[in-house]
Amino acid sequence: MKLIQTRIIIYVTLFMMAIVACDQDNVKTKIDANGVDYVAVAVTAVDEPYKLNADNTYTISFPIHRTYKNVSGTTAELTLESNDDTGLFILEDESLTFEAGSAVAYAKIKATNPSAIDPAMTYSFELKVVGDNASLLFNTAAFSGQLELSFESAGTATMVSSFYDDTWSVEMFKAEGLDIYKAQALYEEGYDILLIVDEGLGTVSIPEQKGWFHGGVELPVRIGGSGTVVNNGQMIFTMQIEHYLPEYDHTWGFWDEELTMP
Repeated sequence: MKLIQTRIIIYVTLFMMAIVACDQDNVKTKIDANGVDYVAVAVTAVDEPYKLNADNTYTISFPIHRTYKNVSGTTAELTLESNDDTGLFILEDESLTFEAGSAVAYAKIKATNPSAIDPAMTYSFELKVVGDNASLLFNTAAFSGQLELSFESAGTATMVSSFYDDTWSVEMFKAEGLDIYKAQALYEEGYDILLIVDEGLGTVSIPEQKGWFHGGVELPVRIGGSGTVVNNGQMIFTMQIEHYLPEYDHTWGFWDEELTMP
C-alpha cells in the first residue's frame, strides 16, 4: 500500500512540474501585468549621505530600474522633495528616458548654486517615480546629501570663551578652495565646529550644528550664531554664539566668544 501511495505522489509531482515548465513563458507576463515596463527606485533607503563635491559636480546620481531592457520608448516620471525650501536642489530632468538595451537609468539631483550649499547641513531627499508605469511597491526612495570638504591645517588658535569663562588652544583647519574653517573640538572632543567666512564683508557665520554633549539629558547641545572677522595680520573672529537644546525648547542664550588665528 505504501509503495502505491509513493508512486502516486511521484506521478503527481512530475505532472505539476510539467505544468509549471509549460507555463514558464507566461509567468513573467502575469507578474508584469501584460508586459507593462514598470519603473522603480533601485533601493528605497540609503543610510549614508551622498558626498557632494567638485568631482561629481555637486550632483547625486540615483539609479532607477525598469522591468524590461530591450523595449524602447520607456520613460520614468519623477518628483523630488527636499528639506531645503530655497530651491537649491532640483531634478536635472523630471522625465527620464531609458537607453535601448539598458535596464537602469540615473535620476540626477543637482545643486543650482554649489557655493550656497551649507557645509554643516545634511540635505534629505525623497525621490518618487510616478505615472501609470510606476511600481506599486518600490516607488519612493529616501536618501541624503552632504558637502564633502577637504581640509588643510591652519595652525593653532586661541579661544576666549565667556560661556565657559576660560581660555584654551584650538587646532584650526581651512577647507581647500573655500573660506570655511573648522575648529577642532572647539567646546568638546568629538564636536568639530564649522565657521563660514566672508572676508569681503568682514563676517563669520556659525551654522546650526552640534557643539557639545549634555550628560544630564543625554543629548548633544546645538550651537549657532554669527559675528565679525578682522584680519590685521591675524584673523580675529568675534562671535555671538547661542547654545540650546531644541528637544526641550531651552536656550542658554548668546555668549561672546573670540577666536584668534595664528
